Amino acid sequence: MVSALAGVMTSVIGKLTTLLGEEYAKLKGVHREVEFMKDELSSMNALLQRLAEVDRDLHVQTKQWRDQVREMSYDIEDCIDDFMKNLGQTDIAKRAGLVQSVIQQLKALRARHQISSQIQGLKARVEDASKRRMRYKLDERTFEHGISRAIDPRLPSLYAEPDGLVGIDKPRDGLIKCLMEGVGASVQQQKVISIVGPGGLGKTTLANEVYRKLEGQFQCRAFVSLSQQPDVKKILRSILSQVSQQEYANIDVWDEEKLINAIREFLKNKR
Repeated sequence: MVSALAGVMTSVIGKLTTLLGEEYAKLKGVHREVEFMKDELSSMNALLQRLAEVDRDLHVQTKQWRDQVREMSYDIEDCIDDFMKNLGQTDIAKRAGLVQSVIQQLKALRARHQISSQIQGLKARVEDASKRRMRYKLDERTFEHGISRAIDPRLPSLYAEPDGLVGIDKPRDGLIKCLMEGVGASVQQQKVISIVGPGGLGKTTLANEVYRKLEGQFQCRAFVSLSQQPDVKKILRSILSQVSQQEYANIDVWDEEKLINAIREFLKNKR
């Protein structure tokens, strides 16, 4: 939603910039308003880009502000299109016969006066949106929310001390038994075990303890924690780094296929 709105805003800002160009430089009564709207919408668009990063968990006031900005953007775009259309009709009227030219120019002037009034009203709406943004401190709320999302709530589970974990031995040992049953020199079998349950039960902690107990028995190993919106490249880079324990030049620009191929190549004939 937010990212789509940011695209609309970019289009509107582009049209406002066109109105400020040389072709429309002599327009009276609206040039200052157009310049004000362009500057304010550019600032709002920057905030919308940040909101796109936390679109799923926006505060209700932020959602209301976003929706109002969306409707305002559509209205501004319609107004600009009408404005440019009427300017074009004025140019056509100048090339028509005298009587027809006068009639067309009067119609165009009346339409331009109406559009000028609309621009004044749109400017007031932009001012109101800017004031609400400041009043509700949407920038600060977005920044704080982004920081809170950046801290993965599962991190403490990844670094919990074994001595402080109560009642984990039995489920840990049961999982280890399931994973290691039938393991031998002649047995190379991929195994997948799912640990399911509501949040907060210690699933990540349990998985991490199993990993700690078994990591010494394998040539290659990796432990990654996934979010609800995982970065696939970041995950693959982490896996490759852990299994190979090597540094790779320009790995940040590798695509998914290259990362997967590197992992597959390194894991050949390894346990």
